[in-house]
Amino acid sequence: MQITTIILAGGKSKRMGTDKALLELDGETLLQRSINLCKPFSSELLISSNHQSHTTFGYRVVEDEIKNCGPIGGIYSCLKQSSNDWNLVLSVDAAYVDSNFLEFLLSNTGDSDAVVPFTEKGAEPLIALYNKSMCPTMEIKLKSGDYRMQNLLKEANTNWLDAGKLLEKNNRLFTNLNRPEDL
Repeated sequence: MQITTIILAGGKSKRMGTDKALLELDGETLLQRSINLCKPFSSELLISSNHQSHTTFGYRVVEDEIKNCGPIGGIYSCLKQSSNDWNLVLSVDAAYVDSNFLEFLLSNTGDSDAVVPFTEKGAEPLIALYNKSMCPTMEIKLKSGDYRMQNLLKEANTNWLDAGKLLEKNNRLFTNLNRPEDL
């Protein structure tokens, strides 16, 4: 199965105070970490960002077609540009996602439109798989001003994956780096 990776790196980083994608953790930027993790699984890699500084990483940067609507806008814009049906979405601030988790996601596509992990803390729609078939529904949501990923996923044919056992093995799996103290 051919996969496109979409790295969500275009957030405003208000709580961090600086571009999260360019922050370093263990000697490499969060964006480079995401690229290195996803590259073995992907035939194409897109960076969802409105920051021109992200073009220096050597991959196509896709700007939001519809501005100021959060992650759904970035995912939608990249899905439209993707060469593949299945798209792995990874938020750049999810620095502890590992290859075991990506293999878990990719092995559960089936006939769904989205594959979204969840734990007892809730769903993780920004570390998930989306099929291009989601574009029309996303467009309707965007045009109506409904930018909540949860609302989109409730209407879609979503495969909700219990990731509790993987979280037990990697307790930082879904940790997001949002503030300086998180580093």
